[in-house]
Amino acid sequence: MGLDITVGGEVITFMWDYGVRVPLWGPFGLLPDDPRWLSAVLRLSDSLIEDLARWGDSMLDLDAAPSQRTQEAYERLDVRAQDLVQRLQTEVGSTYTVRYRPW
Repeated sequence: MGLDITVGGEVITFMWDYGVRVPLWGPFGLLPDDPRWLSAVLRLSDSLIEDLARWGDSMLDLDAAPSQRTQEAYERLDVRAQDLVQRLQTEVGSTYTVRYRPW
C-alpha cells in the first residue's frame, strides 16, 4: 500500500463495523489500518495506533462470542472508545474533527 492516500476531508469518524480492526472512517470510507499510514498521514503515535488496534480486536472478539455480548461488555468498550476518541482528537489537533459514532 502506498502512503499517498489522504482522508479526503476534515472529519474522521470513530465507528466500529464487523471485521474492522482500526475503526477510523473518512468521508469516502474506511481509512487504511496500516500503522505506517496512520503514523505518516494522520501523525498518530505508536501507542495510540496500538490502542486503536487493541480496541478493534476486543470488538472483534466480542462479536465472535455471542455469550459474552452483555450490556456491561459493550459499556466497557464504549468507555475505552471515548478515551480513544479524545486521544485521537488531541493527536490530530485542528487538522481534523473527530466524531464518535457508537454502535
